[in-house]
Amino acid sequence: MGDIEKRLNKAAILKADTWGDVHAGLDGAGNGILPLNPGTPKRVVQMIEDEAAGAFEANLDVGVFGASDFGLDFDYRWDGLENILLGLLMGVDTAPASVHAGVWMHTITLANSAFGLFASYAVEKGAQVHTVPTLKVLKAIFSASGGLIKAAFSLRGSETTDATATLSSTTVPANSHIRAKFQQAVFRMNDYTLAGGGTTLGAGHIIKPKTFTLEIERKMDAEHVSGSQIILEPVENDKLAVKLTMDFPRMDATNAAYFAAWTAPTDKKADIVVTGPMAAADHPYILNIQFPHLVVEDVEYADSKIIPAKIVLRGLAADIAQTGLTGILPIGIFLTNTREASLIA
Repeated sequence: MGDIEKRLNKAAILKADTWGDVHAGLDGAGNGILPLNPGTPKRVVQMIEDEAAGAFEANLDVGVFGASDFGLDFDYRWDGLENILLGLLMGVDTAPASVHAGVWMHTITLANSAFGLFASYAVEKGAQVHTVPTLKVLKAIFSASGGLIKAAFSLRGSETTDATATLSSTTVPANSHIRAKFQQAVFRMNDYTLAGGGTTLGAGHIIKPKTFTLEIERKMDAEHVSGSQIILEPVENDKLAVKLTMDFPRMDATNAAYFAAWTAPTDKKADIVVTGPMAAADHPYILNIQFPHLVVEDVEYADSKIIPAKIVLRGLAADIAQTGLTGILPIGIFLTNTREASLIA
């Protein structure tokens, strides 16, 4: 049984199979997830008024259940189950490749559609366990704050219930205490080459933002139909969007050239490589985020005593593969951790 003290409660997540039905194995070893705000789901119910004549209300009916829209925020953990949310958003996590005994690399790429990919989620609230039987991932935001890499996910649930009796068997995966730090991140960017090939990102292309925001978003509907109180599994009603924003503390020769790249226009390619501690032997945790084709959307040099710089870039599909990067889709993510199973299996 849970406790009214948030610090003593648990949350769990598991990929689900049927929209609207909570996965029967949700309360299990290794399904524990560690968001900073686990108790955010809220039940939404349409109450149908009776507008006919009468001095007082005498009739109030229960209608459909509204979508349970909520967000979960994380200190990004290499082995944390927030990576399941990332996999559900992106859509493809091929069979992880063995890097070393107990260390695996996940190739997480974009599917044309995320239809059929959803999860069950539950959180203790006192003696109650509030459950979102199924949820879709609408958006992921990576950023830096307090020295850590942060991850936030926007979610759309079918409803919120008390369908799960207990989370007494729920435990978090091993090594879930290891968090990614901003000081471990290396940002590199150079010019995109329309003909393909181009200059491989290297030490000479390192840039040093003071903070960043990466947004990956699938825009989805929330529709009700006859015969059901919950929404249909959401489907996408617009194109997926990828946006990378970087803020620099000082204007310098490198970021001063972003304005010229914006006006030219000169497209870019980039990657972000976050290298953590050793997962095993000489094989570290790695989060490698690749952008084969970036278009400069905005550049700003704000008026300040020390002039800063800011650049906003939009991720697009590349016309042709770029040297040193994998694939042509707007974003590709390569995660090395200790999870052997696919994130969306």
